[in-house]
Amino acid sequence: MSNHQNWKYGNLLLRISLGGFLALWGIDKLVASDDTVKIFSHFYKLPIGTSIVWIIGWLEILLGLSIGIGFKRKYSYLIGLIVHLISTVSSWKQLLDPWGKYLIDGKNSHLFLASIPVLATFIVLYFNREDGTYTLDARLEKNS
Repeated sequence: MSNHQNWKYGNLLLRISLGGFLALWGIDKLVASDDTVKIFSHFYKLPIGTSIVWIIGWLEILLGLSIGIGFKRKYSYLIGLIVHLISTVSSWKQLLDPWGKYLIDGKNSHLFLASIPVLATFIVLYFNREDGTYTLDARLEKNS
């Protein structure tokens, strides 16, 4: 198998894993709506209600599915990247002080560091958005 073909499988894997990642966070918003309200208030400084959380959750699930199946890649990949970038930037204190020694009063938040490689993966997927291997977009183009 050529290196080019391996890369195409890599994009498929990135798409499915990142789409699943976002869909699971959307499901989390539906299951733990009260926690999400607190998170939005703390990290984004946005006081929102549970009904808004449900809307955001369903939109995130739809975005995750769109990314996972490769639908409207130019837009879905970019929106996924932006959503995750905002999430990552909003946790800057946890990223700069993952063990809570200086900025966050002893709170161990080192798991936030995982957002960095996820962000890099979103960037790689967006840069490779033209690769239509095993995407719904390519299937729709082929059938039109």
